[in-house]
Amino acid sequence: MKVKELIKILKDCDPNAEVLMVSQPTYPFEYALDGLVVREEMVDEEDEGTWGDGCRSNDVLLLEGKQLRYGDREAWAHSRNV
Repeated sequence: MKVKELIKILKDCDPNAEVLMVSQPTYPFEYALDGLVVREEMVDEEDEGTWGDGCRSNDVLLLEGKQLRYGDREAWAHSRNV
């Protein structure tokens, strides 16, 4: 997913709503988000080659926060994809 796609999905959401992450479709949990980082902020230019295939310096990484509760498998069935 691209940043512009995420912005498009979020534009109609309540700006005061919490943003949570649900992981593991077969045994889901809900997590708070702890923040985000752009990959290039984490490493020196020398390390750029060690990121692995498909990694880019402008990748935006969402950081998993505290596990809050069990999630719902239905989340994937109702996903807002662009």
